[in-house]
Amino acid sequence: KRRNSVGREWSEDDFKSLPNRDAYNAILRSMVHLGEDSTSNGHSNAIGGTTPSSPKPQESHEWARYGTKLLGDMARYESSQPSKFSFNYVLRLWAKSGAQDAGERAEELLSRMEVRAVISNISKKGDKGGLSHAEVPRPDALCYQNAIACWGVSAAKFYPGAASRAMLLLEKKEAQVNPGFESFGADDSRNYLLDHIYNEAVRPNGFVFTALISTCACTQLEEDKPEALRVAFDAYNRMVDAGLAPTSDTYAYLLKCCENLLPHESQRDQRNELSRTVFDAARDNGAVNSKLLLFLREVNPV
Repeated sequence: KRRNSVGREWSEDDFKSLPNRDAYNAILRSMVHLGEDSTSNGHSNAIGGTTPSSPKPQESHEWARYGTKLLGDMARYESSQPSKFSFNYVLRLWAKSGAQDAGERAEELLSRMEVRAVISNISKKGDKGGLSHAEVPRPDALCYQNAIACWGVSAAKFYPGAASRAMLLLEKKEAQVNPGFESFGADDSRNYLLDHIYNEAVRPNGFVFTALISTCACTQLEEDKPEALRVAFDAYNRMVDAGLAPTSDTYAYLLKCCENLLPHESQRDQRNELSRTVFDAARDNGAVNSKLLLFLREVNPV
């Protein structure tokens, strides 16, 4: 049995006084929502900025670190084991942190979720720290979307190769919904892949692809900009090939890519041609609105 700080065994009454998972999640949720109206759908802020009511960058970084610490505290007791909501709240804190290492921290959080899910699958026990086998947190599409947005924060802070790292997350998602387990003849092999690799919940949706394009638009390192531009349009093509309809935000971030990743006068003709191609696609898909027209004028000033 576990003992408390004064050396005696914990009793049932002691655990009743500890904060439970809902209490921790309420704290994390309140940290996320403060100043939330100044962000853009959880994506990195390639479009728009912050308002005076938003936390200062240093405060946001501290909140993200504190939220990560709370996740560790939650894991100490059965009554407060973190849920998928807990992890997503902390991922969103890192997406708002303004920290160069936001992408790395997000990947660490995804790894923590995956390790816990694998351990749960191996143990096959019905109760893992207050969560049933089905409720053990495993990353889903929203987790990856938030993690990709974190790489947008890193890209804006001159992190080398941030767009490529975000693309690797997308490819990891795609691999988990297309593992090729049908080619395995033995039932045990198929069951292993289903339990440990296949994860329909991470199937990429339009928000994930748009977040990746936004991350590319945030790239600041000059040497990374050609690769970020390639990744952005690769993501767009994959989105279309997957049968997903790009939104006005998708096209707006593509225009931002044209502006931010082809900034030099020598690239003007390429920038103008590419931005017109993006606008034509938006028009053909009925995704033109006033914001998109504004962005087109910013990319191609008269």
